[in-house]
Amino acid sequence: MPPRQPKPIESLPKTPETWAAGSVQLRMWITPEGEPPYRPYLLIVMDLDHGYLLASDMLAAPAAAADMSATLQKAMRKPERGGGKPRRPAAVILDDPGLAEALAADLARWGLGRSVGPLPMLAGLARELESHLNDGPEPPGLLSAAGVTPALAGAFFSAAAGFYRAAPWAQLEDRHALALRIPAEGGDERVVSVLGNAGVQEGLAVYADWTTLERLLLGAGPDELLKAHGSLALWFGDVTEMPFDDLDAVQVHGWEVAGENAYPIPVRLAPDDQTVRPGADDLRWLEGALRAIPLFASANLRPAGRGEFAPFTASVAVPTLAGPVKVAARFPAGVVDLSRRDPRPPEWLPRAEDDDQPLLGFDRRTMERPMARLTASLGKSHTPSNPKLEKAQKLMYRAWEETNPAKRLSLAHKALATSPDCADAYVLLAEEEADSLARAAELYRQGVAAGERALGADYLRENRGHFWGLLETRPYMRARAGLANTLWSLGQPAEAAAEYRALLELNPNDNQGVRSSLLDLLLDMDDDDGAVELLRQYKEEASAEWLYTGALALFRRRGAGGKADRRLGKALQQNKFVPAYLLGQKRLPARRPELMGWGDEAEAQEYAGRYLKAWRRTPGALDWLKHVMGK
Repeated sequence: MPPRQPKPIESLPKTPETWAAGSVQLRMWITPEGEPPYRPYLLIVMDLDHGYLLASDMLAAPAAAADMSATLQKAMRKPERGGGKPRRPAAVILDDPGLAEALAADLARWGLGRSVGPLPMLAGLARELESHLNDGPEPPGLLSAAGVTPALAGAFFSAAAGFYRAAPWAQLEDRHALALRIPAEGGDERVVSVLGNAGVQEGLAVYADWTTLERLLLGAGPDELLKAHGSLALWFGDVTEMPFDDLDAVQVHGWEVAGENAYPIPVRLAPDDQTVRPGADDLRWLEGALRAIPLFASANLRPAGRGEFAPFTASVAVPTLAGPVKVAARFPAGVVDLSRRDPRPPEWLPRAEDDDQPLLGFDRRTMERPMARLTASLGKSHTPSNPKLEKAQKLMYRAWEETNPAKRLSLAHKALATSPDCADAYVLLAEEEADSLARAAELYRQGVAAGERALGADYLRENRGHFWGLLETRPYMRARAGLANTLWSLGQPAEAAAEYRALLELNPNDNQGVRSSLLDLLLDMDDDDGAVELLRQYKEEASAEWLYTGALALFRRRGAGGKADRRLGKALQQNKFVPAYLLGQKRLPARRPELMGWGDEAEAQEYAGRYLKAWRRTPGALDWLKHVMGK
């Protein structure tokens, strides 16, 4: 049986009502997975005589005549609940002259009069809908701040676009702070940290003085510091992060934006815990800073080895809306005493939703207790019996299994009281009790010395190359790996590299994965020869890290072509997701993935999170990557 045909619109009863029909672009974003975000358009038909909403539809693009015709027919045939019975109005007012002209034939056939005019009540309905769908009040635009004119905001946008294209974060890390004085004569000095080296969020953080930034770098909570001092910040985001007032102004005034992820969003974090839009003075200061920093970076930054830059003082005149302004810079703004930094993760860091335990629920070291029992039962121990050390190590097996932090520390101290040669006790104290990197390094060194005493010089010499496979060597290896990691954090890369190499000599199978840390460190030290030698040593490995970094190291030594191109081609086959993160097409997540698989996107995120800096710091590397991808 064929479906029933709807009654013709002309057969519906006609009333003397006047209706309104129009569309409004909503101030909200729809973000389909794998597709670009868009602002939807809301089509509305309402009865102006009674205030009824009769029909509505949501579109991804501006309404065409067919869309408006369909929504009008729906309003007449089946009005929304509470909108009355099916009927035709006497006339329809449309807010779009083009749509009114395109619908003229339909409206005439249905016997409806038409006119064109503004429909502010439709915008009111749209705002009401947005208030239900959006989270919290909409942030104000830049032009809402006192003294901010379209010309000043436009000058700021232009400076931000130039800053983004210059990408100074390719050289500067957030710890490489500059002290800027704008204007050079008479202006207040502020400390600036360039954000973006880690690939998570590009931008600029501005602090009142060096002490504030130093405390932040040493682990103080940002909320505590910002509430006390206030801070000016700028970050670059995609279109969905912009206040809608600013988006409208971009369209109206033609403010410059460097790319789809380069919309500048300046904010002032005030001591009263409020986030406000910066005023005219802030924007003028930012305009000068954004224009000056890339010039200082290109003209004055000179490598000083080990990933550092030589100090400099300089000044430069930059164009601004108000005319040329001289900017003075001092680098570095200060030097962090890394030995004071707490090695433990700050309490204010965000935690995973399921991380409700004070410590990770599973510690691989807990697997060693049954292995130790089995080894003892088989008489396979390679070291002389030491009852006190064995008792202390059993206490540490209990500590690894204990989830209460205080009890873990108590067991570690008890183990040391039982035997000062218990390396694992020093490891736990370094991980969980040390309140500075200097103290952690001291405890790890004591653990290394304890392990050497426990194993003995003859054992160390005779079993070199077989460590870790011998269970009794593991506490010593843990202490030495912890020392290497801490030396790196202390800004002693050469010493850390020596420790990593020693670990690989003791255990070429590298059960601890220290070759990955060493590779990262060698690139950070610009030791390309050492990196290539390490890559050759483990040439059978075919992870994204080994293939992409191997290609980069070859490119750094010899340039494009030949082995470098072939290695990069293999890397692209192994993991196709890496380039998007290296090239900035995708932003790295704030939290590293906890699990990753061979060739998957999580592996790409982990790789880019560690090596993005090396790719950005290598001149021509990203252009080479694009070229090889295009072959």
